[in-house]
Amino acid sequence: MKERLRNYRWLYAGMVAHRIQRATGLLLLFYLFVHVRTIHKLSEGPEAFNEALAQFRNPAFKLAEIGLLAVVILHALNGIRLTLHDMSIGHSRQREWFWGGAVGVGLLLFLLGAVPMFLSGVMRGAR
Repeated sequence: MKERLRNYRWLYAGMVAHRIQRATGLLLLFYLFVHVRTIHKLSEGPEAFNEALAQFRNPAFKLAEIGLLAVVILHALNGIRLTLHDMSIGHSRQREWFWGGAVGVGLLLFLLGAVPMFLSGVMRGAR
């Protein structure tokens, strides 16, 4: 019985959304540390800061920026969905709000942002 209950919870949209929210939150926290470390390089002088920025100019980092865009969008939209859920809006339609709202709208926003980033950053670096 416990095994069935454990498997059911993993398939439940609310549990999936909960896990995604926690994972994207940790990824954003990691990004925050990298960002603060890079900005801190300004206090070490312009050479140190320019050296830190040089690491971010390669195409692999541009792909990581596109991944960051996906994490930010998913975390934000899922956070809005969770806030509405906490205010008792959409309790009965939680699965539709998650897959349609957070994932569907998120995918559209991601494509609108990622395509220009890819074309200007990654493709330009490949030339």
